[in-house]
Amino acid sequence: MKKPWKHTDDEPLRQAAEAEGAAADTGGEDEVERPAEPASTGMSLAGISDETGGLAFIGVPRTGGDWDLVITGEAPDLTGADELGFVVVEDGDIYMDSHLPDGDVTPLAEAIELQLPPPYRAYGVRQEADLWAVSAREIELGRFQAAGDELELTVRGDQSELVVDGKRSFGSVPELEQIGKEASADFFARALRIEDDLWEVTVNPI
Repeated sequence: MKKPWKHTDDEPLRQAAEAEGAAADTGGEDEVERPAEPASTGMSLAGISDETGGLAFIGVPRTGGDWDLVITGEAPDLTGADELGFVVVEDGDIYMDSHLPDGDVTPLAEAIELQLPPPYRAYGVRQEADLWAVSAREIELGRFQAAGDELELTVRGDQSELVVDGKRSFGSVPELEQIGKEASADFFARALRIEDDLWEVTVNPI
């Protein structure tokens, strides 16, 4: 596995509140009604109860309980923060979220990959010293050029709405639209930039 690369220019996981709180243009009769939000991509910490469904593990971040794996593992010399997030792609490259610990998360990635192959997204919370609780889920990747760091595309029939970094935008992203249509004629798709033309893509049929 390659040594992690520290992401410094982008923030592929912006807070969910920023995306959901950004007001889209509500004018125009032909505006597409957005569906209910799919599982958030923002980080929230699991507690000790499973009342909301999904995994409940002290200190493990959770997004709507949508996790494929929860582990604990040791990662020496991670400094600067007690939470972390990263994406691992098929070739083994690791992309760290910004403003998170300095150091090598490879030991945690290797522990995950004993049970879950790349590509996947992982979140972790320090338990004590070098011990981390980490949850991970399989993700879908896409490669295309587009403006912004977070895209939301809603398609209903012959109507579509594109939101870029929380603001409504004209036009579409053909590659993202094609990915969505492979899943359903009508869909809500979200893409988070990982690096350059590499995106994490989630599609929800509607």
